[in-house]
Amino acid sequence: MSNNDIIKIKVKINNKLASVLIFTLVCILFFTGCSNPSDNDDNNQSTIINNSYKATSLSLTAVGDVMAHTPQLEAQHDASTDTYSFDNNFQHIKSYIENSDLSIANLETTLAGESIAYSSYPTFNTPDALAVALKNAGFDVISTINNHTFDKGTLGFERTLSTLKNLGFDTVGTRSNIDDNDYIIKDVKGIKLGITSYSYGDIKGSNKYLNGIQVSDECKDKANIFSSTDIESAFSTINNTLSNLSNTDMQIVILHWGNEYQRTPNNFQKELAQKLSDVGVDIIIGSHPHVVQPVEMIKSSNGENDTLVVYSLGNLISNQRQEILGTPYTEDGLMVTIDITKDSLEEEAYVSNVTCIPTWVNKYTSGSKLVYEIVPLEDKTSLNTIENLPYSKLEQSYENTSSLINNSDIIQVVSSPFE
Repeated sequence: MSNNDIIKIKVKINNKLASVLIFTLVCILFFTGCSNPSDNDDNNQSTIINNSYKATSLSLTAVGDVMAHTPQLEAQHDASTDTYSFDNNFQHIKSYIENSDLSIANLETTLAGESIAYSSYPTFNTPDALAVALKNAGFDVISTINNHTFDKGTLGFERTLSTLKNLGFDTVGTRSNIDDNDYIIKDVKGIKLGITSYSYGDIKGSNKYLNGIQVSDECKDKANIFSSTDIESAFSTINNTLSNLSNTDMQIVILHWGNEYQRTPNNFQKELAQKLSDVGVDIIIGSHPHVVQPVEMIKSSNGENDTLVVYSLGNLISNQRQEILGTPYTEDGLMVTIDITKDSLEEEAYVSNVTCIPTWVNKYTSGSKLVYEIVPLEDKTSLNTIENLPYSKLEQSYENTSSLINNSDIIQVVSSPFE
């Protein structure tokens, strides 16, 4: 065999080995790339998470001003035992409140205790029995900041909070200690709600005033108060709190604002609502005018955020009547049930439905006593079970309130029970 033949044989062998090596390397790369353990783990975990997560939703119900004027105090007082009970006020709406996952009311009075006289306008002090009735009705969260929060000074401010907390309520708007959060975060059915509450007030230098009363140094920094005249200052004050709610699924702001007895929001309300929408607030719940104002969805300036605005829920219960104030609208109220949905872990929670239920405060005499009852204007069958109802007034009340609801795919007022 020649040297040339030997060289040719070696070349063939080397080429065959090279081919085998290349084929082996390709196979290794192929199978390694297709079955990277860490990738498979991530994909499997993602699949498990996505398959195990179920869309969730909750219902939040908000009502308006809870007030107690002198005729109400007399009506709820049992002279034989010298005790008070307000339970009957809420008996017809109790099922709505209890069936909601979370419910919010605005307590527009103080619980300063019996060591000082019970009173109403212009400075309120109500028996603790009112708070007990709210608890018995199923309410969860009480907004404690409004223009009457400091009616009975530091005593009323502090005792109102302690009484509500002892009953098991979450409170928002005022706090016991300066270092406490000026907001609450509620995890309801896996949806994290960030809630804060603010009231308009007069701010002069370092002093704050509610209902014309200077808030004491002990309390002024424990109360969420914004300027009633400076829109930029008001927004900045509220936005400082919102910065702590950025990791929640839904930001909810309760506002005591607007003009009393005016059924349309003023420019301050509209401008503040827009600014809050622009920074991502999802729901605004309003009180103070003592009459119902519109309910609508607004968009942020960049079009990326939808905000539900309930400008005013009116009075849930009070003695403000047409025969006293010359207007029937103070007898009207609104319960708003807001459905909040979260479809997946990655997606944001959103307002999926808003149901508006008009209410009316029925006041009548039984024997020698006045009776106050909140009547939901929804179900005709249920209305027929309630005695002493002046149907013409109820029907007018329904029309008063339903005319202010901006019906849409998301917002609906319940059908009239009078048709």
